[in-house]
Amino acid sequence: MGKILKLDDIRGHVYELDNWKPKQAPQAQKYFTEKYKELEQEYKNLLEDFKWNKIIYESDVMFVPVMGKKYFLYNNSKGKRFLSLIAPEDWKKNDLDFIGAFKQDSRQKWQKVKDKK
Repeated sequence: MGKILKLDDIRGHVYELDNWKPKQAPQAQKYFTEKYKELEQEYKNLLEDFKWNKIIYESDVMFVPVMGKKYFLYNNSKGKRFLSLIAPEDWKKNDLDFIGAFKQDSRQKWQKVKDKK
């Protein structure tokens, strides 16, 4: 059985799952491997959320956002980012670079709205 995971506890002890008893190890390994993958994905999602929130909070916002309403992030011709109430298809003259659509939740955290394609 190959080593799949090393765990460090608070005291610095290292545990390797392949040292466990053979009857118990496969089930435990599966649990810890799945849990590790879940935490890894959660961490990646957290970094992605942080990135978008940083971008939006550093952008120009000339209005007070309403929780749950969809807003649109653009780059203008000078490379300046701004949040708008106007969807990309509603601009008459569109020399803007559309970045994405976002909604703000009750914690004032921005969430990217997935495209419906």
